[in-house]
Amino acid sequence: MDFGKAFTYVFEDPDWVRKLGIGTLLMLLGILFSWLIIGLIPLIIILGYTVDVVRNVMNGERHPLPEWQDWGGFFNRGLKLFIAFFVWALPIIIVLIPVMIGGALTDSNRDLGGMEAIGILLTICGSCLMLLWSLVLTLFTPAIYVRFASTGRLSSAFEFGKLWGFTQRNLGDVIVSIILVLLAGLIAAVAGMLGFVALLIGALITIPAASLWQYLVQSHLFGQIGAKDRASVLGEIDLS
Repeated sequence: MDFGKAFTYVFEDPDWVRKLGIGTLLMLLGILFSWLIIGLIPLIIILGYTVDVVRNVMNGERHPLPEWQDWGGFFNRGLKLFIAFFVWALPIIIVLIPVMIGGALTDSNRDLGGMEAIGILLTICGSCLMLLWSLVLTLFTPAIYVRFASTGRLSSAFEFGKLWGFTQRNLGDVIVSIILVLLAGLIAAVAGMLGFVALLIGALITIPAASLWQYLVQSHLFGQIGAKDRASVLGEIDLS
């Protein structure tokens, strides 16, 4: 895999300024309206856009960044992937409830030893389960992306056997890619904060642009893993 390529390919596109400009505007709208349901729409569109980046990398496209044309397709694919990750994250959300109850018992019942012990137990056990499931979901994320980009089917995000097989075959690349995505996130955070040097108006550009760039780095890395493992998904690409 060409790990360095994932960090630079965006800027090799002849039309990268316009493509990133549109994506940055969408990201900004999503951030500004994140407190409203409508704020999900631009973020879902970006999610669908990253699916196409994954597919284009798998297909060996010289310039994987798609044109901002298939808006309905971006939204459709992004919505499916959003639903997939939401369902995968449900165990974490469910376990969060007893963790919150445990925290409340621990904080408000320090004079009741039994209740405090139960609260501590709920907090520790729940936190461990959340951490474990978060790790599983993190390791499966490249497989979910690649399987969905390859098939276009929401159900492909829940084919545990195929997801496990993909992750097992490419475990080394998956782990390295996850680490690099975290690195890209750190770079994006630093770049985003630099916007405050140019006052708030600068941050309104650098933060969404850096966040978008991190997503695009991630998509390229996942697409490279999918390209290496292409034999397992050959003939399944259908994003119509």
